[in-house]
Amino acid sequence: MKALLIRPPAPNTLSFIKIVDCEPLELEYLHTALQEAGHTDYIYDGLIERDSIETVLKREKPDLVAITGYITQEKLMLSYAKLAKTLNPNTVTAIGGVHAQINYQRFFDPHVDYICRSESIDVLVSLMNHLQGKEVDVSALNGLCHQENGSFVVNDLRPVCINTLPIPDRTFFYQHKHEYRYLELTEVASIKTAFSCPYSCNFCYCTQLNGGRYAARDLELVIEELEGLDAQNVQIVDDDFLLDCDRLEHFIRLVKERNIRKTFLCYARADFVAAHPELVTELVEIGFRYFLVGLEAASDADLEKYNKGTSVDINKRCVEVIHSTKADCLALMIVPLDATREHFDHIYRWIVENRLKYVTVSIFTPIPGTPLYETYKDKLITHDIEEWDFLHLVVEPEHMSVRNFYKEYYRLLIKLFRIARKTGIYSFMDLEFYKNMLVNYFRRKARDRR
Repeated sequence: MKALLIRPPAPNTLSFIKIVDCEPLELEYLHTALQEAGHTDYIYDGLIERDSIETVLKREKPDLVAITGYITQEKLMLSYAKLAKTLNPNTVTAIGGVHAQINYQRFFDPHVDYICRSESIDVLVSLMNHLQGKEVDVSALNGLCHQENGSFVVNDLRPVCINTLPIPDRTFFYQHKHEYRYLELTEVASIKTAFSCPYSCNFCYCTQLNGGRYAARDLELVIEELEGLDAQNVQIVDDDFLLDCDRLEHFIRLVKERNIRKTFLCYARADFVAAHPELVTELVEIGFRYFLVGLEAASDADLEKYNKGTSVDINKRCVEVIHSTKADCLALMIVPLDATREHFDHIYRWIVENRLKYVTVSIFTPIPGTPLYETYKDKLITHDIEEWDFLHLVVEPEHMSVRNFYKEYYRLLIKLFRIARKTGIYSFMDLEFYKNMLVNYFRRKARDRR
């Protein structure tokens, strides 16, 4: 039996810039499990694939098409399922990924046969075995949504032990690793050491993944994977890697004992960093270079709205701790709906005062499946899911017109870009980079027209 494993391209028009493109780790996990079960597969990564999805479907003739993606890729995911059924009605289609896990009802579509809500990769293997004629009770598969008599049945969802994840076969990554980068770090691999998140920020869906159960992976398995990983640069993709002091100290000790020398980037919370400067220093000493921190706001009032559980003073201390180690804080911030021009100016001044170079500022966006979405779902000004990219207003701003809000937002982004250029963090964007960027842009345009 053959599966086509798909990650669609990002619909954002700026995705061709290729400043941040991550390895398709979720597809490599599925590939590994399918290979071990005796099935074959083809990975289609829309970030880098040169052939159109129609070309690949006709060429590979898969028995099952499995599609993953984030919220803005929803329409593409459904269109791919429809195309697969149009080309061959006997092709079985399955949808998965974090968006589908939380908002599975949005994929109740006649062209979708299965929706995988669980973190378990065994579910897809079981479906392949089922298609092969083996005895499999589909109604017992963890979290699976499946069609019966024209409507979807939703199986119970159970948390998954993360230690059941295999060490992924990265053949695909090694063949294409020049395509994956994070800013100036090239050939960046990804590694997962935990499911979900134990915190409760009301704008984030991560805490609801894996049935709302945080699960950390055995560090011996993590180290084994790192030892066999042929990549200098590694992104730890956990929603928050800096959680448990004992676990981090154990990780540091194992990295030193095994003489693992890599450059790491990871997500972290401001309050943890601020409270544990010695631990952060030790992490930097073993290769941690970037800490992506959801600072979110430059005022306590905004942080309280987000149920963040931190303060501006904690944010300031966090930045100081990271800078003291000579590592970099990649600050993630949000502009709220009640922003005024003075609010935008305050965010900019706070960024300058705290000497932040790497800053991403998003527009407040209530994500379907989060508590905030329930608050704002009746106030939406758009239902185009591709605009849930944190760059668009999906709710009317409170004190400004939409036009003036965007004007101030773009003004802030331009000023932040000037800071970044002045400090040299985009120095890797040389003439060759821009040349490759344009080649990639026209290549994708040609592919999408086919």
